[in-house]
Amino acid sequence: MKYVHPFPARMAPEIILEEIKNLPKKSVVLDPMCGSGMTLSHCSQHGLKSIGCDIDPLAQLISSVASTSIVVDEVWKEYENLMKFIKSTPKNQISLDWIDNDDETSNFINYWFAPKQQKQLRKFAAYFSDSSIDSSDRHIKLLKVALSRLIITSKPKISLARDTAHSRPHKVITENDFDIMAHYEKSVQHVITSLQRIDPKTDAEIHLSCAKNMVSIPDNTIDAIITSPPYLNAIDYLRGHKFSLVWFGYKISELRAIRTDSAGSAKSYNYDDVEFSALLNSIGLKEIDHQTSRLLSRYLVDLSGIISEMKRVLKKNKPAYVVIGNSNIKGNHIQNNKILQFAAKRIGFTVKDEKTREIPDSKRYLPIQVSNNNALASRMRTEHIIQLQG
Repeated sequence: MKYVHPFPARMAPEIILEEIKNLPKKSVVLDPMCGSGMTLSHCSQHGLKSIGCDIDPLAQLISSVASTSIVVDEVWKEYENLMKFIKSTPKNQISLDWIDNDDETSNFINYWFAPKQQKQLRKFAAYFSDSSIDSSDRHIKLLKVALSRLIITSKPKISLARDTAHSRPHKVITENDFDIMAHYEKSVQHVITSLQRIDPKTDAEIHLSCAKNMVSIPDNTIDAIITSPPYLNAIDYLRGHKFSLVWFGYKISELRAIRTDSAGSAKSYNYDDVEFSALLNSIGLKEIDHQTSRLLSRYLVDLSGIISEMKRVLKKNKPAYVVIGNSNIKGNHIQNNKILQFAAKRIGFTVKDEKTREIPDSKRYLPIQVSNNNALASRMRTEHIIQLQG
């Protein structure tokens, strides 16, 4: 399947297809942590109404484009307007307040982007931030994604970094002759072609909001939930995504605040819970150090907040399918599936089923080096599909 944009960890499409194939056509499906939009795009492809939430602005943008129908002629019309703006606007007439008046964001850009690409990107940023442009327009969003996919890459293209696509950016060059204008039209065509293959029958509804506080979704309105929460201490999506978001109006300080509130982040939390301590003892974590204990406590609080919201919006006796893998912290095998089930049962869900599938090495980012002789690595190769019932 050709994707509209790189993303470091996608839910396996076969899991989604397995769960949606038996849903009634009028079902409303929610993915409260929609990421790349896999659940939403497959629902749109099969004519199901779907709703997604994500706290990451780039994830929201990507998932919105991946699950929304377009008019190709309108895309190229907006593309021509963008090209006219870029060609006709002198660089000395461009002012980007969130960059020019913010030292931290400006310094970030100067470190990761060479002068040639900065000059070109500033014109794109000026166009997308212009008050006369409807930023909610689906065709404008597509043009943004087409630009972003030249920034979020495995090898350096627009930026001086490699592995931004895997959220592990590191600077590998100091000079860059990449010409955005020579590659942008092809990138736009790539996104169009990807969407034509998806062929959305319905348009998903996407909210820029945290899964722990989905205020835009009323109680008891969702027929099924299909989602994959972040694994503890796993991929830091914003570490790579900020390379694009700084050109879409975000300051580094704003992105840091979002990152801190993300579920699965490395922020620790003091939380004294006798029952949770008993659970940790039962899964072999009795001897973990204080810092790891605090990380696990924060993760339980995050998962509990997410699952509580899922319980609120899900109709009674309807299913929630949660895909989760396990983690490794300081050599400790963390069974995130057990922590999730613990939180779900507390909140009132029933665990109806649990399946385990192997993660292909080529399909999912693994947080440790995989070795056939490593018992821990072997356990990290699997993920769990847990069915909850409200």
